[in-house]
Amino acid sequence: MEHILKVKKREFEALLNGELTFIIYKVDRLYTTGDRLILFELDNGKETGRSLTVRITFICHSEDSDGIKDDYCAVSVKRSGKNTRTNSGNKPSSEAEAIEYALSIGRSEDCAKRFYNYYAMSGWKMKNGIPLADWKAALRNWKDFSASKPQNTEETAQLELLLPLLLKKTADLAKQKKDLTFKDPAIGTVLSFYGFERFEYPFNAFEVKEMVKKYQTSKNLGTGCPNMRSPNPYGKGTLQVPTIEEYSQLLKRKKETQTK
Repeated sequence: MEHILKVKKREFEALLNGELTFIIYKVDRLYTTGDRLILFELDNGKETGRSLTVRITFICHSEDSDGIKDDYCAVSVKRSGKNTRTNSGNKPSSEAEAIEYALSIGRSEDCAKRFYNYYAMSGWKMKNGIPLADWKAALRNWKDFSASKPQNTEETAQLELLLPLLLKKTADLAKQKKDLTFKDPAIGTVLSFYGFERFEYPFNAFEVKEMVKKYQTSKNLGTGCPNMRSPNPYGKGTLQVPTIEEYSQLLKRKKETQTK
């Protein structure tokens, strides 16, 4: 499994040079030995365009060592082979830059947004796993299949209503569990992206639309996060997270019961 994380410039440089061989992170997702971490460099809070891929070789949780705080883990990482490329300039600095370039070559703003969301979810890699060498060339040759498909507004409206509710409910219930299993891995992808703590306060309408886009992109890519560790290292049992359709039926049955 792959996890996309952001690290500050100093930490990124140390990992790149081999001076740092471990990372300490809050346990807000299920890390497993052998997983790949795609690390994006941050400088003053902004992405620099450089990324580094490392593989997890060992994980140490708070219950394994007195020196690690609760809800955190130390992840030992190793760079190896082609997965350790440091890529610079393989992606636009922002969605706005992608839109600006798309308009300059006669493509639509919506096309640029779909392009940006697709590659942002894939870690700016092609289907064969190789990082993009030239995002502008990729955008010029982008086959925007979604543009020719009518938007299912009813399905989107249902997602905008139910997805935030399901994720908030999941984040709350996860506090009592050890692990989470997702029947729809795309839901796990969204929760992994935002983290458990983000669902402690509401999303505005724009943020909900962005959340749904991330979910739909993960579904279209055929990727996802089927399993995740809960934020509670002392939790017990596994939380089975339903699909959107199952959650919708559950709410309907609950409403019918209340009206009787």
